[in-house]
Amino acid sequence: MRIAVVIASDAGAQLAGKIRQELGKEVRVFSVGRRENCEQIDSIAGFTGIHFHEYDAFVFIGAMGICVRAIAPCLKTKYADPAVVNIDAAGQFVVSVLSGHVGGANKLTRRLAGLLGADPVVTTQSDVTGLWALDLLAGEYGWKTEHCGPMNRYIASFVNGCPTALLLDIKDRGTEFLERSRPEHV
Repeated sequence: MRIAVVIASDAGAQLAGKIRQELGKEVRVFSVGRRENCEQIDSIAGFTGIHFHEYDAFVFIGAMGICVRAIAPCLKTKYADPAVVNIDAAGQFVVSVLSGHVGGANKLTRRLAGLLGADPVVTTQSDVTGLWALDLLAGEYGWKTEHCGPMNRYIASFVNGCPTALLLDIKDRGTEFLERSRPEHV
């Protein structure tokens, strides 16, 4: 996973250093202003606008508002956008901002929080309610999905407890998991 870490402060540089030390060559650190072991950029928004779809993930260290303003003009779809994570400059909270499931931001959030000793903040409804992440099931178990229409419609119905039918024509460890952990509305 190619990760761009974007910082604007010395505190951010320290956290970015820990991340790079642990994740190694996956990480490139970009900084507004000259800082040791960072590639200098002119502006966070400018850099993000040019390079947003060149990385698998963006990790912003600093205020959430800077992160949101930088990514807003770049957004396309959850199937094309990279994972976006924001870490406060004190390293207390690691927040999954964008592409939580499909882009891997939720997984990266938990990984970085563990690495930094921070609290992960994941707000995806299926995650906070302990439901399956329908958009990840096929990938986790090597299945092919067949559905009519936008997947988001099905996901919304599922996480809101609507009666849901899940048709599987295979018996493997994935179907065994689903049968064991089936919510009442499925």
